[in-house]
Amino acid sequence: MPITPQQLANAEQIDAEWLALSSQGDRVVYSVGPAFITKGDNPTRALWLADVGVAGSARKITSGLFNDTSPAFDPNTGDVFFLSDRHKAGGKQQIYRIAATVFGGEPVAVTETKNVRAVESFAISPDGNWLAYLSADEPEDKDEEDSESYVKIWRESKTPRRLRLLGLTQKIDEIQTIVATPENVASFTWSPDSTKILYRLSRSHELEDMLLPVSEHIVSIGEDGFPSTHVTTHEIPQYTYQRSIWPNGDGASFFFLGAERLFDAPSLYMCAATADASQTKLGYGQTDDATALRNVGSEVAVQVATGLYTEIDVFSGTKKLFTAFRTTDEAIEGWDMKKAGNRYVFVALRSSGIAGEPENLWSGSTDGTGPLALETKLSSHHEWAVPSEMPQSTPFSCTAEDGTQIDGVLMHRRGETPDKLPTVVVPHGGPYARDALALRFGVRYATILASNGFLVVCPNYRGSQGRGSAFSRAAHSGMGTSDYTDCENMLDAAIAAGYAHPENVAIAGYSQGGFLSAWGITRPNARWKTACIGAGPTDWGTMALTGDLPDLEVHLAGNAPWSPSEPQYLSGSPIRDVNNVNVPILVLHGENDVRVPVSQAIGFMRGIVREADKSVGEESELVVYPREGHGFRERAHVEDQLTRVLAHLQKYLLGT
Repeated sequence: MPITPQQLANAEQIDAEWLALSSQGDRVVYSVGPAFITKGDNPTRALWLADVGVAGSARKITSGLFNDTSPAFDPNTGDVFFLSDRHKAGGKQQIYRIAATVFGGEPVAVTETKNVRAVESFAISPDGNWLAYLSADEPEDKDEEDSESYVKIWRESKTPRRLRLLGLTQKIDEIQTIVATPENVASFTWSPDSTKILYRLSRSHELEDMLLPVSEHIVSIGEDGFPSTHVTTHEIPQYTYQRSIWPNGDGASFFFLGAERLFDAPSLYMCAATADASQTKLGYGQTDDATALRNVGSEVAVQVATGLYTEIDVFSGTKKLFTAFRTTDEAIEGWDMKKAGNRYVFVALRSSGIAGEPENLWSGSTDGTGPLALETKLSSHHEWAVPSEMPQSTPFSCTAEDGTQIDGVLMHRRGETPDKLPTVVVPHGGPYARDALALRFGVRYATILASNGFLVVCPNYRGSQGRGSAFSRAAHSGMGTSDYTDCENMLDAAIAAGYAHPENVAIAGYSQGGFLSAWGITRPNARWKTACIGAGPTDWGTMALTGDLPDLEVHLAGNAPWSPSEPQYLSGSPIRDVNNVNVPILVLHGENDVRVPVSQAIGFMRGIVREADKSVGEESELVVYPREGHGFRERAHVEDQLTRVLAHLQKYLLGT
C-alpha cells in the first residue's frame, strides 16, 4: 500500500541530535516522540534506554507526557540527566535526574523549576564531579514583556547565555556562574582532567551573530567550584557549526573550520589549549567533508561525508588510527562511540532506503583493526512502515555539462522497474546538505511521491555536502547556475536510461529546493509541467534584508542591497523572470517563517498574477499555514501540505 500523508503526519521521530552511550558502552539513552503536534499542544518526548548488543532491548523510561530531551549518563552512578518541561508542560526546560536503580521512577529536578529562562545545554565533567550548563540570567522584572510599554531594540541582547556550574559529588553553597560577559557563551567542553572548561564566545545568542567570527577561551575551576583564571586560546574567524571537543591529556582541542566563513566543506583542525595558540589542519575538506565529532576516551571520532556515504574515522592526536565504520546500503543520523577495554562500541540511528528499513537504533563494535558492522537492532520504532511497502532507493550518478560527476538517488515503488515513469525532481534543502540512502519520513516530498507511483530524482547538486571544498563553494554567488543545471543533467541521465518520462516531468522542493523549483519554472521555455515551491527564496535581495541569516543569503546571492556595487543578487532571483511561468504552480509557506519570510512567496505570486498569462495566475495557488515557521510543527498542516503536493502532481503529471 502507498504511504499516505496521514501516516507521515502521525509518525514518531527519534531525536538524532542527542543519543548517548554510558561510560562503559553498555547502555544507550535517547529520546523519541511525535514528529508533529496537534494545534494547541506542546511537544512531547520520552526517554528510551537500550542495552548495547541486546536485540530488541529498547524500553521507555519516562512517560512521554512531557518534553524530555538531551539525555546524558553520569559516569560514576549511571544516572541519566536530561532536559525537561515536566514542571510545567510547554515551559522552559530545566535539568532533571533519574536514578539508574529506578529507571522508570520519578525524575528529580536539578535546577530551579521556577526559572523563566531555560537551560540551553549541559555537560557532566569526565570525573562525574561537576555539571556545567548554559542559561541566561533571570530577568529583574519577570512581567516586563507583558507590559504595555515593552519595546524591543534591534541587536540589543538582554539574554546572553552564561556558563554555570553545580557540584554532583561534593557540596557547594550554591550554583556558581563561572563565565558572565557582555558576550554570549555559545558552547563549551570539559578538559580531560575535569579542571578546566573550553568555551566559545559569540556576540549574542541570535542565529545571525552565531555565524559571525567567534573566540575560544579556557576557565580553570577550583575545588570549591569557583573560577580562577581565564585564558584566550584562539580566534575562529570563519563560521563553524560544531562545538570544539577536548579529549587529550596533552591539552589539544579539536574543531572544524572551512576555508571560507560560510558554506565551505569543513576540515578537521587541532589547537593547543594555551594562550594565543596556532591551529593545525589534520585533514578532510578536499574531496569530502568532516561533519561531526565525538570524544572516545583520549581519542576522537570524526564523521565524514563522502558522496552518498558516511565514514567514522578515529584519531589519536594528529594520527588517524583507523576507519571504524563505513555505510554501504544505508545511512546514519545520530551516533555515539565509546572505548571499553580494547573495543570500540558504536551505536547509530540507521535506516536504509535500499532495503526499505525505517530508522532504528543499532549497535556494533570493533577491536580497532577494521570497520565494524551494525549487527544488532536495539529498537523497533516505526512498526507501521513495512519494508516491503516502503519506496526503493537506488544510487544514481551522471556527468554534468562541465564534466563534474554528480551523485544522487532515484526513488520509486519497491518491486517495480521504472520504465518512463512520470518524474519529479526533488532537490534537497540547504544548499549545504545532501540526499543519501536513508529512508526518511516527516515533511519530505520524495518519500510520499515515490511511494505513490512517481519516479523521484534527488540530485546532490553543486553546493551540496560530501564532495569537498570546490564542490560546496560553487554555491557562493552561484544561485541558478550549476546547481540548477546539475538537476537538469541528472534528469536527462534518468531519461536516457529509460527510467524517467522524457516529457512528463515536474520539479518540487522545499527551502533551497523550493528556490530551485522557482528558478526552474521561471526559465524561458521551461520543460516542467508544473512545480511545487515549499518555503523557497525567490528574491535574494529581500532575503538578505528580512531573513534571520543575512550573511548566508549574501554569500549565496553574491552581494546585498546595502552593497555599493551592482546588484548581483538579482541575477539568481526567480522573481526577475516570473513572466516566464506558463503552467499553474503550487506554493506553500509558513506564515511565521523567519528563515525564508512569507513575503518571498507572496511577492512571487504577485509577480505571476501581474506578469504571467492570466490563466496561470488564476490556476496557481499559494497556501499559507498559520503559526508555522520554516519547519512545520502542527500535524494537520503537515498532512495538508503533503496531501496538496501529492494531489497537485497527480493532476498535472497523471491527469487524475
